[in-house]
Amino acid sequence: MRLHEENRVFSGFPTMAIIFYNGRDNWDPLKLLENGYPKYFHGAVLPFKCTFINMSDIPDSDCLACEDTETGMGIVAMKYAFDKDALLSVLPQFKSALQKMDGNKASCLLQKISLYLKEYVDQGVLKELSMAFKSIGQKYGFVSAGDVFRQQIADARVEEQQKTEAKANEDKLNTARGLLQDGVSMEILTRRFNLPEEAILGK
Repeated sequence: MRLHEENRVFSGFPTMAIIFYNGRDNWDPLKLLENGYPKYFHGAVLPFKCTFINMSDIPDSDCLACEDTETGMGIVAMKYAFDKDALLSVLPQFKSALQKMDGNKASCLLQKISLYLKEYVDQGVLKELSMAFKSIGQKYGFVSAGDVFRQQIADARVEEQQKTEAKANEDKLNTARGLLQDGVSMEILTRRFNLPEEAILGK
């Protein structure tokens, strides 16, 4: 900013720094900075204009009403980066906005959601959003490359989820069998791990 101030061709061109914050704590660096200055100087401590935006202060209704659907969904994703349940409750509300988007843009947006938010968004939410628009292939009755790609992503997610569940079940069985060898009663193990006796015994 200082280099721009010294070398810019046009004088009076406004420059503003914008800080977007989506952390867990209630943090405002500008207020912290101003604490060391008299109240008279508050708002003019820095040698340039700067504004601080706490994502949690942006209402969901503003995100849902945003003319640019990608921006609205992006803000929601940032806002609820540490609150999966809240994110999953808001994302499906963008269905009507997705229906108004161009098919290619909507398809690209859903692919981004599937790729970047896969740790947050389960298959049910993604399917619900996908139903909000028709791809070119769906519209004209053929399987497009985009349809194939989306199906591959969906299949990979299902396979990954199945592997995760199988590993969790295997770990649970191994833990139960180890506790059985240590003398824990079968009644406690079946109740604690919600497993049938036959599975613990390996029959």
